Amino acid sequence: MNCSEARDRLTREPEARTRGPLAEHLTDCAACRALARRYDEARGGLRDHLLEVEPGADFAARVVARLPGPPRLLGWAAARLLPVTVALALVLTGWCLLSAPAPGELLADSPTEDPLGWVIDSEEVAP
Repeated sequence: MNCSEARDRLTREPEARTRGPLAEHLTDCAACRALARRYDEARGGLRDHLLEVEPGADFAARVVARLPGPPRLLGWAAARLLPVTVALALVLTGWCLLSAPAPGELLADSPTEDPLGWVIDSEEVAP
């Protein structure tokens, strides 16, 4: 096991350092052993700090009360975005109707029965 694998396992599986290839690597590598010690100190400090913090009994109720409710949030978004969406749809529909070629123009230059011949006979040159 190399140092990169050992560091990865130390962060993902801290209990694996007492057995197997990780334990062997830690006995041989002073840098990884020091890193494992620092991880243990950090975990211990966090565990001790988190034991001292206790939320009040009404903490969950206060958090939920401050969250915006779905009807309020969705109602606000719909009220602001619906007119813009309708206007955009009307503009795009009008643009499509005005810029579309007439059906006669589409049928005037119909390709030949042979698709390869149509490609060869076309006047446009690819760049």
